[in-house]
Amino acid sequence: MEVRAVAKSVRISPKKARPVVKALRGKSIPEALNALRFDVTKTSNIVYKLLFSAMSNGKNNYNLKEDNLRIKTLTVDSGPSFKRYWYRSRGSADRLIKRTSHFTVVLEEINPSLIKKPVTAAPAAPKGETKDAKTTSNKPMGDIKDQKVAKQTSSRKVTTTRTTNK
Repeated sequence: MEVRAVAKSVRISPKKARPVVKALRGKSIPEALNALRFDVTKTSNIVYKLLFSAMSNGKNNYNLKEDNLRIKTLTVDSGPSFKRYWYRSRGSADRLIKRTSHFTVVLEEINPSLIKKPVTAAPAAPKGETKDAKTTSNKPMGDIKDQKVAKQTSSRKVTTTRTTNK
């Protein structure tokens, strides 16, 4: 079973991200997360969140155990670039390119387990019924507003006196 997670248009240059990513390929998830936890680069924070997201996808959607997952592929591709100008002396300008990256991670099981059905959400409502009809509660909304007003009025009252100098 493979699990995938993607982070697109992350504001970091792919050239800066690739060395961190290269060191993590093929590692198990607990080992990779532990290595990233103690790295202080911007890339390590982004990849940590991405790996945690992929691990959570596997846990929640396919009932996979996090200790049984390893990184199959972890890639960094270039995304769209922001073009800006850096104004220089004598009316000239240099081009400033702010690069972005697309991160993709694919996790696989170390020891494949039996084929399990993915965890599915509750069935959707039939076409004739609306979602609002199912989720309405019997409690009137006026009660909540009355409680808030009662709390505000029960606070202490401050009286002010006006004095005039004649």
